[in-house]
This record gives sequence, structure tokens and C-alpha cells, in this order.
Amino acid sequence: MAPFSLVRVKVGFATAFRKLPKRLRLALVIVAIQLAIGTLFRIIFLLAFRSSSADVSISELLEAGYLGFKFDLRLALLICLPLFLLSWIPVLSPIRVKIARYAWLGYFVAIEVFFLFMYFVDFGHYAYLGTRLNAGLLEHLQPLAIAAQMFWETYPVVWGLLGLAILGVAYAFLIFWLAFRELSIETTPMPRLYKGLAISAFLFFYGFGIYGNWSWYPLRWSAAYFSTNGYVSALALNPVLFFVDTFEQRTTPYDVDKVRQHYDPLASYLEVDEPNAETLSFTRYVMPSSDLPGKLNLVIIHMESFAGFKVGVLGNKLNPTPAFDAIARESTLFTNFFVNASPTARSIFTMLTGIPDRNPVHSASRNPRIVSQHTLVNALKSYEKFYFLGGSATWGNIRGLMAHNIPGLHIYEEGDYDASRGDVWGVSDLALFERANDILKRQDKPFFAFIQTAGNHRPYTIPDDRRGFELADLDQDTLLENGFESLAAYNGLRFLDHSLGHFFKLARQAAYFKNTIFVMYGDHGVHAPTQIPWEQLLLAQYHVPLAIYAPGFIKEGRRIDTVASLVDAMPTYLSLMGISYLNTTLGRDLLASRPDDQHFALVPNGLLTDEFLLRVDPRGEFQLYRYRSDTPTVDLREQLPEEMARLRRLYEGLYETSKYLMHYNPPRPHAPAQPAKKTAPVNRFSAAE
Repeated sequence: MAPFSLVRVKVGFATAFRKLPKRLRLALVIVAIQLAIGTLFRIIFLLAFRSSSADVSISELLEAGYLGFKFDLRLALLICLPLFLLSWIPVLSPIRVKIARYAWLGYFVAIEVFFLFMYFVDFGHYAYLGTRLNAGLLEHLQPLAIAAQMFWETYPVVWGLLGLAILGVAYAFLIFWLAFRELSIETTPMPRLYKGLAISAFLFFYGFGIYGNWSWYPLRWSAAYFSTNGYVSALALNPVLFFVDTFEQRTTPYDVDKVRQHYDPLASYLEVDEPNAETLSFTRYVMPSSDLPGKLNLVIIHMESFAGFKVGVLGNKLNPTPAFDAIARESTLFTNFFVNASPTARSIFTMLTGIPDRNPVHSASRNPRIVSQHTLVNALKSYEKFYFLGGSATWGNIRGLMAHNIPGLHIYEEGDYDASRGDVWGVSDLALFERANDILKRQDKPFFAFIQTAGNHRPYTIPDDRRGFELADLDQDTLLENGFESLAAYNGLRFLDHSLGHFFKLARQAAYFKNTIFVMYGDHGVHAPTQIPWEQLLLAQYHVPLAIYAPGFIKEGRRIDTVASLVDAMPTYLSLMGISYLNTTLGRDLLASRPDDQHFALVPNGLLTDEFLLRVDPRGEFQLYRYRSDTPTVDLREQLPEEMARLRRLYEGLYETSKYLMHYNPPRPHAPAQPAKKTAPVNRFSAAE
């Protein structure tokens, strides 16, 4: 009985399928064939490199397979898209014109042979380098004659071409027999209404298959990096799509000779354990001591567009940030803190890695070739780790950067909150903070939490449920005089501050509060609406406050006016907590004593010290300013040539090294390469500047 029922189902499906319009049938069969080929190659990849899967869980393999299926489906749909779009033109219709049918057959065979070639190259690429095929391969094809000779001498080129030819012929027969024969099968056409519904459903699912996600952001390569295991990510990727995704990043953006030229002084600044200009090692194992108790929680609050000139405690007269100001007065407050890159995605990369984001075109988080990075967050061993944001972690491909490099990271994003989505940035900051506190107060292990706000950003949406927040109303002239381009921007910052205050009101009632170090900083500044001096020097968009708040341990507030930057964030927090860590990049402990001439911050348009700004203008020319003086915009390069030359050398060293380190900062265990001496215990909250 069962076999008979199964046959009836198959016959019924075939009958229903053949009632569809011919173009739809043709497209569906070709997509199915292409999807089957992609799945077959994924299975072959799994089997060929199964030795890499020894420590991989079944759930990770299943997740990788599911994501791989979605990538393969996208590729299949994109391959078939020209047919679906152009076959409506009469002369190109495979239904009406026989020669067009053979032309389309030639198109599919040619493109499939090309993709099969890319799959073959991908297998060799992974076997040799341990990474899926990407546009970096183009660098290795120069000079072409040498690359071709190496290829000829290394791989079975003749057999490979013969195999491609055979597969191409087989694919042509497969497409012709299974797909194009549908065009010769005549069936009773659907009624017009059903035909319209069928075409509408087809268009919807076709578009959805290419988009790939039930979320605000489409499926992106970063989704494959949900695991810290490189093999799992490789299994999920589609090599053809990955090659395209990396095409913009195909050139090497650093000059290793320039890095080597500046290595010795920079290694001295960074106190590298074993300087070596040949290997370009920046490694140092830090074993700080602290009189604070061990296993403190660390909560980093990443505040959207929290510009220094808009903050009350730094001088704004409109009192837009009373909650932050009150906390800052009880904190260690860095008043001249600068982010090394903007916008938000670049600052997250910088905070996580200790490397200023100098990736060309797009943020480093969007570059698949540098997704694997060493991060000091992993020095927090046995800690639970959380990432909270109101929108989707697919934004800016941050998911790949965070999840791939931080094992066991718990991500809370859109869909994980009870509140409804307010705008493009997800739920409100108020809902974000409430959810974060609700999760953190339940923890019985030490934790690290990164809370990323987003509401203080156009369109400055403020929810109806505001927990007592009242909108302010000020005239435009007053707003402009105090650094706000609009009333919406003013209320947007006030609501962020209100949400922050609400979070601390809730946190103070939780057990974790007194055992936690809270860090608050702006992810970047913004352009000032009036030409204040720092806006003329293009510093306003990088200057933000940094407050380190430890209510259980800090005795009194403290302002630090020396220049500091975001690359130094994680080394400072871990040193404060007494956590040993392996540092491989440019960050340094901001609370450690060092000579005045070693305080500096690299910003996108130059270099800052406590006294000077070395500025690089759009033409590439250098200028020198005393940016914190009464004459901040007077160029001093002619009067101070020696200082100009010294800072230029330091700037070029930091700039070139930043570009290099993005590509040479692989994940490593936080263990000493050699015995290191532990520093004497120190209360860094009250240490001298």
C-alpha cells in the first residue's frame, strides 16, 4: 500500500509541476541540478579533508552544511538569473527560438566548466594553504610565466583539462535531457489566476533564495565564521562566491620593507620581548599585578556617536549627558581619548584586535581575508562571554569577526528581545540595556560583556515606552552653538544617556555590580556643525570620552589628560584586572608609567601626542599644530622641523605597521613564550599619571 501511495504522490507532483509555465520549469530544473552539484562538491570537500574534522561537533558540521546549502542555492539562482530575465525577449526565448535554446545551453555549459575549474583550484588551494579559494590567488599569478610553469610542474594539468572536458560534456547532456526537454512537453496550461499566483510565488522565493536570510541583512560570508574552527568555516563557504566577496581585497595593502624600516624604534616603544626585524615580531607576554581581587567581571559599553564636544563632563553647556557625567566623576576619566578609526565597524575591529583599521575601501570586518585575529578578550579564560546589540550581528560582517575569534561567545541580537524593532538599528538602547542586565545578573561565573548601542544615530528613533524620559525643546541657534546640528540629535544623545542611567539603576540592584569593572567610551565622534578649532583640524570626529568605572573598588574619581587611544583599551583593562595576556599588536597599558614623549595616538589623519598634532592633509602633505594650545590651528612645521621629523617617523612606523599587522595577527594561545617577571602589585586607579 505504501509503495502505491508513494507512486501516486510522485505522479501527482510531476503532473502539477508540468502545469507550471515552461520558463519556470526550465529554471527550477537547472537550479536543482546546480544545487545538487554544489552539494556533491561540499560532500567531497568534507570527505577529502575529514582529518580536519576530528575535533568538530556534529552540530557544527550540520550548521556548516546548512549555511553551505544556502550559499550553493544563491549561486545556482544567480547562474540561472540571466535566463529568467532575458528569455522574455522574443529573440532570446528558448521556448520560441530553437537556436536560442542551443545558445542558452552553451551559456550554461561554459559557465559550469568555469565554475568546475574554480572548484578544482579551490581544492588544491585549501590543501596547500588551508583556506578556501579567494582573490588573493591573483597576487600569486605574477609574474604570469613563472606561475604558469609552477602550475604545470606541480599539478596534472593535462588530466585536469581532460576531466573538465568530460564533465562539461556530461553536464551538457544532463542539462539538455533533464531541463531543456521540458520545453518540448506540452501540458494543459494553468488557469490565468493560478498562473499569476505561481509566477508571483516563484519570484518571491527566487528573490528570497538570493537574499538568503529572514532578517534585515542578507546572507553574507561572515555567517560561515560562526565557529572558531577554520575547517568548519571553510566547509560552509562556497568558493566561487567567496572569490567574488574577496575581490575588492585582492591587493596587498602593506609594504613589508617600510614596516622593517621602522621596526626597531617601534619595538622599543612597545617593549617587545625578543625584537627581530627579520620576523617582525611584536609579541610580548604581560604579567601585570594588581591589588584588586581576581576574576572580576568586565563590561564594555560601546556608545554610538558619543562625541567628546557633546558631553557635559567635557564642557558641553546644555547638560545632555547627566547620567554619564555622574558616573564619569566617580571614574578614571580619560579626557583626551581618541578612536583610531571611524566609523563603528572600524572601531570595533580596533578595540578587539589592538590594530588601527587601515583596510582600504571598507572596514576590516568586511574583509574575509583577515577575519582570523588574535584578541586579548581570550585571555579571560573560564569567563562567559557575551555580545549584546539591538540589531543584527550580520551588520558590517561583525558576526564573523566576533564569533570566529571568541570561542563560546553568546550573541544577543534582533529576535532575542521582547521589545519590537524600532528602526534600521533594531530595538531601542533602553531595551538593549534591560536585556543585558537581565542576562548578566543570572550569571554564576565571571563574565565579559560587550554592549553595543546604536540609537544615537539617524533617524534618532525614540520609543513610546521611555521609562520616564522627556523630550527637550530648544531653538536651533542654541543647539548649533553647543554642537548639535538638530533637535533630534540632541534628544537622541539625551535618550542614550537616559538608557545608560537606567542600566546602572538596574545594575546597582544586582549582585554582580560591585564585582564588575564597567568601561564606557564613544565608538567615534561626529563632525561639529560649527567650525570649532578641532573641527578644522578634523579631530572632532575621533575625540570621545573613556570612563573606567569600578564601583566596588574605586575610591575617588580621577581625570587623566594625557593622550590615549582605542588600541590601548584591552591591554589597560586586563592589566587593571591583573590578567596575564599575550600582546601581539600595538596596544599598551594606559595606566602604566612611561615618559611623556611616549604618549601618542594614531588617528586617520595623523598622529597626536600630549602637545602636538602631526596632520596629513588630503594632498599627503604634513603639518604640525599645538592642538591643545590657545592657537591650535597655527601651522608650526617651519618653526619646529626636528619635532616634525620625529613625529613623522613615528607616524609612518605606526601607519605602515598597522596595515601589516591586520594580515599577520593570527589567533594564538595566551601563554608565555618565555618566563616573564610579574610586576609589583599596584592600585592603578590611584597611580600617578
